[in-house]
Amino acid sequence: MEVEIRLGGEAEISDLMRLIKDLALYEKAPEEVSTTEAELLSDWQAKRFEYLVMLHPENGIIGISLFYPRYSTWKGFCYYLEDLYVMPKYRGKGYGKLLLEATADKARAAGAKRLDWQVLDWNEPAVKFYESLGAHIEKEWWNCKWWLESKE
Repeated sequence: MEVEIRLGGEAEISDLMRLIKDLALYEKAPEEVSTTEAELLSDWQAKRFEYLVMLHPENGIIGISLFYPRYSTWKGFCYYLEDLYVMPKYRGKGYGKLLLEATADKARAAGAKRLDWQVLDWNEPAVKFYESLGAHIEKEWWNCKWWLESKE
């Protein structure tokens, strides 16, 4: 079945939110989603991120890729892939690869030297998928997060 991949816009923000929640459920952390649809729209309008949508001719949006520019002091201009998600019923059909390649094409067109992302260590299907594409998965770096909102 043919799918279309294109840049997401204001009209697809609700679908983006829906798939973000689906991803959080898959990653066993639905309570972690605090971003609202209004925040997504505002941040998208402020050009804080871009996203691709994958459209199935019969079922609408079945996948997303959300990404933004970043800078590596060692490598230069890069892109960061925050989320790549294809609905479970559409996995194993090559759609994830198409979506990841479209994201890489967008990063290349912007002049990025590298595309970075994270994968959960327990997500073996994703790890195998990324390794099959030639991605290098680092295991020595630890994620650090410092929440900057008010702690009142």
